[in-house]
Amino acid sequence: MLVVTDRGRYIRYRDNKRSHVFYELCLTILLFGSVGAITWAIRGTSGWGGIDGTVVPGLTWGLLWYYLCYRRGIDARSIVLWLGLGLALGGELGYGQYVNWIQGRFELGDGTIPIAPWVGYLWFTICGIGWAAPGGIVLGWALGGPVSTGRWVERVVFMAVLLALIFNLGSALFGTGLVEWLGAFFVRWCPSLVFPKADLGIYQGDLDRHLGRTVYTNTQNFAVLVWWGAAMITAAFRRDRRTLTAGAVIGGGFGPGFAISAAWCHGYAYAPAAVDWWKLWELHAGFNLGLLYALMLYLCLRGHDKADEGKDGPHDRTPATTRPTWCLGIAGFVLIFAAGYEYFFWTGLALATGFFLAMGWLAWGDSRDFESGRHWERVRIVSLRYSIFLLVFLLFHGVSSRAVVVLGIHDDAAIDQYAWPAGRIVLFAPVAFVLVTVTLWSIHRALKRASTSSAPNSPLSPERMYDLMTFIGFVGAASIWPAKIGVLYALFLGLTIFSLSRLHRCLGAGGDGE
Repeated sequence: MLVVTDRGRYIRYRDNKRSHVFYELCLTILLFGSVGAITWAIRGTSGWGGIDGTVVPGLTWGLLWYYLCYRRGIDARSIVLWLGLGLALGGELGYGQYVNWIQGRFELGDGTIPIAPWVGYLWFTICGIGWAAPGGIVLGWALGGPVSTGRWVERVVFMAVLLALIFNLGSALFGTGLVEWLGAFFVRWCPSLVFPKADLGIYQGDLDRHLGRTVYTNTQNFAVLVWWGAAMITAAFRRDRRTLTAGAVIGGGFGPGFAISAAWCHGYAYAPAAVDWWKLWELHAGFNLGLLYALMLYLCLRGHDKADEGKDGPHDRTPATTRPTWCLGIAGFVLIFAAGYEYFFWTGLALATGFFLAMGWLAWGDSRDFESGRHWERVRIVSLRYSIFLLVFLLFHGVSSRAVVVLGIHDDAAIDQYAWPAGRIVLFAPVAFVLVTVTLWSIHRALKRASTSSAPNSPLSPERMYDLMTFIGFVGAASIWPAKIGVLYALFLGLTIFSLSRLHRCLGAGGDGE
């Protein structure tokens, strides 16, 4: 939910003639796209898995979203965590075999048979929608603000189904995972709908590893596509324009963008040793998705400006109860735990429990003496600072896998991204302790300040934003050291600093006069 909290700054920026489309859209696209290229490539590097890796670009875009709104006098703290966690859920979807399909090869047994490249691009598009659709839907929910208990139940059902598809849950009901059950259903009743070359009868009986992977991957991607369609139809029925717009722009937009960026993999056929073509694909895909989040921010701000015309006060629709805080705590716990479930179970459990306890503490503490404005200010403080902590924690957590090799602590062959030898623990443990301590102290100070002042205070000054972007660029370069493609990380970092500095000039002139 976007709330005007500094009306003077907001009006000055809104009415400033210099805030034309170049600053409003083009520079924001360059910023989100450049940062997205780096963080999406980080996501695909050793040290980060599926969901936990996708949290990195999601939270980075969320913090940029919040920061640019804050500089306009708009409070968007309630967006950050859910933008990051919603996008991350798509991180478990697979697509590896589609690379061969766009090159005209379909694996079968120990060989290949021809396949039309458009089939591969079609499934890349479906997979891209699946990767981004949960982020678009959850962002739309977050933008919409408070809802009734019935709407909460509806959203819980949607997320339960999505998690069951992402993690192949459902053995208690079906005797097998939901994706495997659906795959068997498609194989039996309508294989041509989901599986290429089904007319050859190759999906009957025992499947080789290539066909088994195709059945699982295509079933999961297709099921998430259907989930997105159901969420969009529900939003249309509810007349939820924010969820419809976010789902269409983020989810629908990334499908073609993902397929286009996959074309870089043709480089393996012409110059396989020239460069890491897969990493070029990831850089391009991250830029494409960053572009869409920038476009969504632009549409949200324009819509907010139009709706705000003629109004003369802050418009904060916060519910007069702490029950939604418990819901936020539970939702955050589930999504954060899901991020670490596969690759760092106990660490993920600790991170998720910490967020739940923080939300529970706020809800319990305010339940007897509830003051809507104060309570939701405290919730936003904790949510934003936890989001910053989670981003930096996951960046350090992942890069420590490569850092021990760069620093010569362990040999490259002696460690993989999921191994935690003594050297990696010694390197990471002090950083984790400092991060937790600083975050707790920051939350304590912010809550204490909020008890005496109603004006929101940002933990991200312009200098800290530059520091964060530089740190992200450093992590990206360290994660692929000594690959020569690291020069592109430097290029995108330069574009990030350029666009951010120009936006500061625009926001300063139109907003707070810096």
